[in-house]
Amino acid sequence: MADYSRRKLIQFALKLKSFFVSKDVLSFLAFLLLSATFWFVNALNKERELTISIPLEYTDVPKNLMFEKELPAEVTIKVKDLGVNLWTYMRKKPEPVRVKFEEGNSEKGSFTISNLQLLSSASERLLPSTSILLISPENINTTYVRLYSKKLPVRLNSEISLESQYMFCSPIEIIPEEVEVYGPRIILNKLTELHTEKLEIKNLKDTIIRFISIKPIKSVQYSVDKIKVKACAEMFTEKTVSLPVQIINNPDNISIISFPAEVKVIFNISVQNFNSFQNSDIHVVIDFNEIRKGDLKKKRLKIINNKPYISNIRIQPEEVEFLLEENDN
Repeated sequence: MADYSRRKLIQFALKLKSFFVSKDVLSFLAFLLLSATFWFVNALNKERELTISIPLEYTDVPKNLMFEKELPAEVTIKVKDLGVNLWTYMRKKPEPVRVKFEEGNSEKGSFTISNLQLLSSASERLLPSTSILLISPENINTTYVRLYSKKLPVRLNSEISLESQYMFCSPIEIIPEEVEVYGPRIILNKLTELHTEKLEIKNLKDTIIRFISIKPIKSVQYSVDKIKVKACAEMFTEKTVSLPVQIINNPDNISIISFPAEVKVIFNISVQNFNSFQNSDIHVVIDFNEIRKGDLKKKRLKIINNKPYISNIRIQPEEVEFLLEENDN
């Protein structure tokens, strides 16, 4: 059955091929192509009408303004010209028309572009022979209010996981850390910070840069649309050192002696910074302010980490005995 169907299909294909390569069909197709060409050339040499759109770009618009109506992004015009000229507009969209914004000093104002101004600006993007029949919108007319401003810190909303054996080699950077916001005073008074859209990165093991949008707030505008986020990760290894126990916040007339005087400190450190480690990068301390709260003979040690590329710090022992001595004046 399959062989029979295949033979029928081959026979049909051969008949179709012989039909199209016959002299009558070829002559007909050549005549059809020639007629279409003459019709196209004739159409290009006659006046026609066409509707096209021209983008609008507004310049010098301050960020601290809010318009009652959204400014139109383009104007639609109906034009008349020879077909050959209209073909130019169909192949390539006209360049945007730049509209310069000018405002007064009052808190409330109006922004108007007259019909004559729109026609004049649109004509600059057309050929001299092209006539404008209709333009929409006929004019631009809206009111605006001046908004109050305030600088607010940006908080990154992120979920970043690291590849195994990797760590952050520096704090995640947010650029800019603060953003100027504009809006009605009643809304700005309630805002204390801004939040970004969620940034999700899995198995980070290199330096990445992302641009993240700030979550929109109704009736509020931002000085920037997106913030730059930079996260850096690199491989880490384990390091062990002996560090002295330091005393902080003790008065000049009292000395504290710990037993032992040094402890073993184990931590993760980035490979790049392994050899540059200094004892001042980590402090193991006893806080005198906590000693005088109770009559304890042992005190749990505190860790002060001064470097972002050091993590998972462990100390042995975690508690030390101490002795207070009063100095002679």
